[in-house]
Amino acid sequence: MPGKTASLLAGLLLLVALGPTTAQAAISEAQLRRAERSWLEASGWVLARRRAAGCWDAGLDPALSGLIGGADGIFTTSLGQKEAKQTAAQSGWCRVVACLLDSLRIGPRDTVAVTMTGSFPGLNLAVLLTLEAGGIPYRSVASLGASTYGANDSTFNWPLVEGWLRQRGLLRQGSCVVTPGGSGDRLNGLPLETQRAAEAVLRATPASLHPSNLPQAVELRREALGPREHLALLINVGGGHPVMGGNDYGRTVPGGLLGDADGPGDPGESGSEGEVGTKGVLQLFHEEGLPVLHFIDIVRLARRWGLPSPPQSAQTPPEVARGCRPAPATTRRGERR
Repeated sequence: MPGKTASLLAGLLLLVALGPTTAQAAISEAQLRRAERSWLEASGWVLARRRAAGCWDAGLDPALSGLIGGADGIFTTSLGQKEAKQTAAQSGWCRVVACLLDSLRIGPRDTVAVTMTGSFPGLNLAVLLTLEAGGIPYRSVASLGASTYGANDSTFNWPLVEGWLRQRGLLRQGSCVVTPGGSGDRLNGLPLETQRAAEAVLRATPASLHPSNLPQAVELRREALGPREHLALLINVGGGHPVMGGNDYGRTVPGGLLGDADGPGDPGESGSEGEVGTKGVLQLFHEEGLPVLHFIDIVRLARRWGLPSPPQSAQTPPEVARGCRPAPATTRRGERR
């Protein structure tokens, strides 16, 4: 018996010793490398398509990502920062996403909700391709509208990019639903020409939502993403109106991984009549206890996590993004849409 007891004790001690070192990462290094390769191949394919069509501006995209739009595309919904768009268009965001998913122990048994606009196509790609490389199920709702220098034109918009990459086999799933985007998630205030062009794009998508006002846009997006109890995380890229809401919450909550203390205690009100005080998807999920990874104020997030801003190449050096473990975010302002 003493010998058997000693053996059991030795075995337990070995398990304790090995436990932390053998714990499997949510996304392995091999899966991460696959995501980065897919991101670079996708970027190169988009660049080739846009060059062939004559709709790419080399002066705006020195890193040759193919993922920077112009200042006046037909689907432009708001002003954006060129440096932020350039900073978002690099493969290193795959490593940041993988690191944060690992810190939350998000894996193939979880489902991630994803909301995005056309403003940061490089970051959109990093999120979706990293989730797919890790075999992590997701439900994504994307909007067509984009801020300046995003995917904001009839020849370069996010639904179009998703379609290109699905046809090429680089993106297996993509967004389950696409919405118009912009004010009220209806492109409110934009010319009739834009509305008609948006309808043409949305007709070509697998499914689209057409809300009549902001509260309905929030409700429809929640329904498309699924109930809170079936989700392990919300990842948001950009500042879509239904995600940010009609109060001050979305304009003041920091970028990064949101903690319990993030967000104002008493959000103010903004927006047109019928929208004032409307809680957005981000606030609703956060209040329900769902972890939220919020990609906004991109330049500041890049500097926090070690990514170059702006990058000199679409391929980020492998030694970057070492500091992306969750930490209390202090940023309160940043680019929105």
